[in-house]
Order: sequence, then C-alpha cells, then structure tokens
Amino acid sequence: MPPKPIVNKQDILNAAIQLIRENGMESINARNLAKVINCSTKPLFRIYKNMEELKKDILEELNNYYNNFMNSRITGKNMLLSQGISYVEFAKKEKTIFSILFMSKAINGFTLQDIVLSDKNKFLIQNVKDTTGLSEDKAYKLIINMWFYSHGIATQIVSNGIDISLEVVTELISEVFYQFSTNLLITERGI
Repeated sequence: MPPKPIVNKQDILNAAIQLIRENGMESINARNLAKVINCSTKPLFRIYKNMEELKKDILEELNNYYNNFMNSRITGKNMLLSQGISYVEFAKKEKTIFSILFMSKAINGFTLQDIVLSDKNKFLIQNVKDTTGLSEDKAYKLIINMWFYSHGIATQIVSNGIDISLEVVTELISEVFYQFSTNLLITERGI
C-alpha cells in the first residue's frame, strides 16, 4: 500500500488561495479545500481546529502576498506615488483578493489614521516630506488624498466600473500627486 500523502498548512493555504481566485472567499469550506488538495477533510481538521482559524491564516497569507507585491514595486525616490500606482496595479491583477482585503469587513476596526500613522508608515511620511517639501501635517494630508484617489480608481476597476490600462493609471495618479502636493505647498506657504 502506498504511503498516505502528507498535507501541510501551506498546502491548505495554497488551495484556499486558488479557490479564492476562482470563486471568492465564500467558496472556502472543508469539502472544497479537500477536493482541491485531493484528500479527505480529516487532514484539514488535524491542522486547523475550525474554519475560523483557517480563515484567519488565509487573511494573513493574503496580507503577506499583498505586502510582498507592494514592497517589490515601491521605489525609494517617490514612495507615495509608486505606492498609489502599485495599489491600483494590485487591484487590476488580483480583483478578488483586493476585494477581500480592502472592500470587505476584513479591515473593520481600523481608521484611516490608524493605517497612515502606523509605525510602518513613518518612513512614508518622511519620504513625502523630503520629496515635496511639505510639513508633516501637510504630508499626512497628501497621503490621505492620494489613498482616497488611488482607492477610488482601484475599487472602480474591481467592481468592473472601468477598464483602464496601467499606463493611464500611472498618468492619472502622477498628475494628481503633483496637483495635490503643489496645492498643499501653496496653502502651507500662503502663496
């Protein structure tokens, strides 16, 4: 008799992500996962106590995937601009995953201030100050304005509201970055 295949946590997470890409988060259940992995449901519950524990790990895996995607694309010279473009690029490439991460209750409990002012974004605020000459307060406002603008384009793409090339996205986000930052600088300096 051949040895039983060994199913590990990463196998389950990979299968879950495959299901999510094909059918969304609602397709995640023990039976569907077992079918993709080609095993019974027993190995799933040997590794996970319940589906909620698995879904927590799935969200963590999706967040890691998103962060790796963004980190590979954000450039040091103008981090905010490259972040906005990369955010929309992720939405174009991974509509279902983007929707789960940024258009569902997965981010409930976080305010925009929580996100922008988190420790991992302190370097972004400094980069914006260095790139634009804005004060910290105005840099913060620029980050929020750019996030809303980029998120608006991304959500329109994900909801199939618009079909837009990455080239046009880059032009739009670049233009609005310079308009927003110039207006904030003019306001700040009283020109």
